Amino acid sequence: MITSALSPLRVHEKKHISKKDVLDIVKSLDDKKNKSKIKLAIVTDGAPIDSKNKLINSFSSSEAVIFDNVKPNPRTEDIMQMYNNPLFSKCDVVIGIGGGSVLDSAKALAMLKTNGGNLDDYLGNNPKNHIEKKCAPLILFPTTAGTGSEVTKVGVFTSPDGRKYTLGSPLMHAYRAVLVQDFVVKAPPALVASTGLDALDHALESIWNKNAKEDTLRLSVSAAIEVLSNLKNMYDTSVAISNGKEVADSDYEASKRMLHASCLAGMAFNLTGTAAGHALSFVLSETWHVPHGTACAFTLNGVYDLACTVDSTMESLAQISRHFHKELNSTKELVKALSDDIKKLSIYMKQPQGFKDLGISISKDEIDQNFSRSFDDPKMWNQLPVATKENVYPILEKLCK
Repeated sequence: MITSALSPLRVHEKKHISKKDVLDIVKSLDDKKNKSKIKLAIVTDGAPIDSKNKLINSFSSSEAVIFDNVKPNPRTEDIMQMYNNPLFSKCDVVIGIGGGSVLDSAKALAMLKTNGGNLDDYLGNNPKNHIEKKCAPLILFPTTAGTGSEVTKVGVFTSPDGRKYTLGSPLMHAYRAVLVQDFVVKAPPALVASTGLDALDHALESIWNKNAKEDTLRLSVSAAIEVLSNLKNMYDTSVAISNGKEVADSDYEASKRMLHASCLAGMAFNLTGTAAGHALSFVLSETWHVPHGTACAFTLNGVYDLACTVDSTMESLAQISRHFHKELNSTKELVKALSDDIKKLSIYMKQPQGFKDLGISISKDEIDQNFSRSFDDPKMWNQLPVATKENVYPILEKLCK
């Protein structure tokens, strides 16, 4: 079990999960101990994960209502359709089993169950509604080793006009999070790469962040080290499986460690928020429908270079690098070596290195008209050094080549 003074959640770690395990966790929720018949709302997606689907199919219709139409970058209208379903009103506990979009959707449903209203009215910098009551009992099971959403108080939702908004409140925290190795061991290579780099980005963005403190930095550094120690191994195992090769049980250990690393990074950025990379990623997802993890990783090296103009950030990055480059001494050398490591890992895992790789045709002259709205995003305001068009746009211009 993962516990931290920085997180209100109890996080269970399991290699396998059964229906009985899920029901035992549900019964452990204090406010449900005395209720004889508890009905579950299980929120999921269509991902072909055998262990996940087997678990969900083990619940009868009298025990659970299944909502399985969650799409990437979850839309508010889809969430409201689930919320307004008469069957949802009869459910006592919300369970999310899936990637970040599923977990965020489950958070929204649990929040709406106790607060009511329309999800769109909670979004934006000046919302009509505010979260005032703790969400309904909520248990989250991630099926990717990357988002960390199972331990955060935030969700990201797409409004009818196509804009993505972050909604956050301590009242949206899950009651429990459960990391199940079975759910991630056979993830396809592209998903391992994008979600793994998302976890790394979470750890690093909570370092070059105006809200960073000594305790969050410790979590961030530990998470980054764990990602960089295990992501390539998890990716290689995924490639081997996709090519029909036999793998040993020991090859799956990296997936367990990546789940742990993603969780630590989630605990860190839950307190600090994310920064410029995530603000820019929202534009990529809104305009060109780039998957979230890929969108975050796209500008990672450029934002890294920008962040290295701050001495305190350099020290934390050097601390990470020292774990892998014990032969180096100077902070400058260590930080450069870590930057090279991240770049090489991104290329090795076949991640896009420019707009053309994303199938996007954009010139330097079109940067401002597409990305100016990212500077209205509170995530951009967390960046150290302070993010401006003058220091951020060159990052994007280099990617136009």
